[in-house]
Amino acid sequence: MPAASGEFARLLETHDDAAVVPVTDDLCLVQTVDFFTPIVDSPYWFGQLAAANALSDVYAMGARPLTAMNLVAWPVDLGLTHLGEILRGGMEKVLEAGAELAGGHSIDDKEPKYGLAVTGVARPDEIVYNGGAQPGDKLVLTKRLGIGVLASALKNALITEEQMMPAILEAAALNAAAAAAMAVAGVHACTDVSGFGLAGHLSEMLDASDAAAVVRLADLPLHDGVVELIAQAVCSGGLRNNREFLLPRLREAGGAAAGRFAGPVGGQQPRVLALFDPQTSGGLLMAVAPEKHAFLLEELTRAGAGAWTVGEVTAGSAGALALEG
Repeated sequence: MPAASGEFARLLETHDDAAVVPVTDDLCLVQTVDFFTPIVDSPYWFGQLAAANALSDVYAMGARPLTAMNLVAWPVDLGLTHLGEILRGGMEKVLEAGAELAGGHSIDDKEPKYGLAVTGVARPDEIVYNGGAQPGDKLVLTKRLGIGVLASALKNALITEEQMMPAILEAAALNAAAAAAMAVAGVHACTDVSGFGLAGHLSEMLDASDAAAVVRLADLPLHDGVVELIAQAVCSGGLRNNREFLLPRLREAGGAAAGRFAGPVGGQQPRVLALFDPQTSGGLLMAVAPEKHAFLLEELTRAGAGAWTVGEVTAGSAGALALEG
């Protein structure tokens, strides 16, 4: 199919969240896969988070989940009780999404891993890509940042899972409501924020759109306790890796090079470092025209999704990020 081949090539170039496969003139399949190791102690909530995270890629493309298949790596000596709770959490999230859980595959592994392969559907005119953001667009985020920092604190016994629960509940919430609001309001581009952090996924959007952006640090929505933990140098290896990879893209508003961002992690402004925090089931990041911005915020609020304006798209070198505040 020439159309499908061209679509695949475009998706590889622009790092979209899922593959889009034209089936007929008015129907596309949207396919994705994602799995990871536990970030919380509770097997049930791990299942919920992993499933919501995998489903999110379909929502980010403007599609509706149709089927999902379990992907399980499990140490056989752990028994099946905890695995059953993981699968229960994942199944409940798939059913909440209105999709069918169509089996899956499991292997014996030294470290637990769980996720989903998801297939969604959409009409061609419903698909939203991460390319297409235009200078002047407002950048709107639908979930808070910092769950990676909180997960690191949990692993180091600095907080309890009960203290982390507000962030877990937000992360486990499907991005379905946000996607529905996006469809009503209309946006130029969308991606979901996950392992590469806000800075990484925004950079991919800007690369695909041949644009730059300004991010206002003071407007970043962060989970409670994240600023204090980052100030104590509590963060994951993923945050550090994202920071090192993305640091050359950063500029201070006004054009100054990002020299002050190159110091040790514990000595940097926590809100800067939060840009690099890997998110597990993060929110949608949308680029919306200024004249539709207020309407999008209203629709997100009406749908029960978060709605934070964190910056705007600008003309400039593709992928460049200027920081204000």
